[in-house]
Formats: sequence, C-alpha cells, structure tokens
Amino acid sequence: MAVNGASPMSDTGRPEFREFETRADASDALAEALGIDLARAVQAHGEASLVVSGGTSPVAMFHALREKMLPWQNVSVIPSDERNVALEHPDRNEAMIRRELLVDQAAHARLLSLLPPGDIPDRFDAVVLGMGDDGHTASLFPDSPDLRRALDSQAQLEQLEVPRLGARRISLTPRALLSSQKIYLLFFGQEKRQVYETALQENDFNRYPVSIVLGQGQVPVTVYWAP
Repeated sequence: MAVNGASPMSDTGRPEFREFETRADASDALAEALGIDLARAVQAHGEASLVVSGGTSPVAMFHALREKMLPWQNVSVIPSDERNVALEHPDRNEAMIRRELLVDQAAHARLLSLLPPGDIPDRFDAVVLGMGDDGHTASLFPDSPDLRRALDSQAQLEQLEVPRLGARRISLTPRALLSSQKIYLLFFGQEKRQVYETALQENDFNRYPVSIVLGQGQVPVTVYWAP
C-alpha cells in the first residue's frame, strides 16, 4: 500500500478536529464513539477489532470504555505497538491494556499480542492512535533508522530500533493501520496541538511519521483534543 501521493481527507485536506474543554470530556466522547463502532461491527459481522495505543493519554478513555455494555466476548483488542520487554514487564503496552481496559465489562474481550504476534485481523473496525511531541505515532519514530522500511512495508508488523530510547520496538505498519474502517487520534496539550498543525501542513512522513495517517484519503480520521 503506497504511503505517499495520497489524496486529502476532505476538501480542506484536514481530518475532523474535535476540541474539548477538558481531557475527561475528550476521553468520554471518544469512548462513546468507540462503543458505537464496536456494537455496530459485532451486529454486522459477529465480531469487532479495536487497535489501541499505549502511553498515558488513553487511560481515562479506557476507563470510560470498559464500562460500556457491549458484547465484549466478540471484541478483539490489539496494541498499536509494543516494547520488546518481557510479558510481565509493567512497561509493556499489553500489560497496561490488561490493567486499564480489560476489566469490568470489558474483561471478556480478547487481547491479541504483538510479541509474539497473535492472529491479527487483516482489517480493523477502529484504530486509536496517540502522537508524541516529536510527531511519532505507534512506534514509528522519526529518528529510527528503520522508519523508511516500516513506512514502505507490506507486512502488518515491523521491528524498529529507536536509538534515543535505547530500545527496540515492534509496530503495526502504515499498511496495517490504514486497513481500518476508522482512525481516531487522541492527544492533549498546546505543544502537541502545534506539532499536529505542523505535521498536517508539512506532510513530511520522515520528520513527522503521524503524517502518514493525517495526509491520506482512504480512511476517515477524527482527532480528539483538549488543552
């Protein structure tokens, strides 16, 4: 799947941008949208797949989502990326997702691992991504020597060295992330708002990897932001 030369998302060339007064409001609104997406997918196909990011930004959204009365036993949850650490390590995204999302009503959902890879679907019903202040998303970091290979990859997963973190990560590729019905981007703060605006304007995948999501025209993208 080509990652350049994509058409704009809309006539303005921008994803839908939803601004909220508080981070709690943004988190609750995204949880509500995801609840609708997952319920519709299960009703239509008997199952649903949800990709979620790690980090701290989605935690409040996870807490709101896990209270939704959904057919969670028919929902698969997939991390967008993973740290190459032991399964029980607290920094592993999978551990965070189990701790913060897969409890309460959502305890019956199925979590698919990236290390080693589980039976990852070919398409997703919804993808929730974050964005770093360097413009990275998932584990597509601008300073990784493996970034270009990952951007061009036709595989679902690629491993990337991240020198400034002294770490190796595994990430869903743009090809996989764009194989979704919808993409949501959740981030907070004025600094990241400026990074978002710059990435949107420059559309430079190497400098701001999040541009691979923002600058394409095949999957609708909605941004949830609060100061």
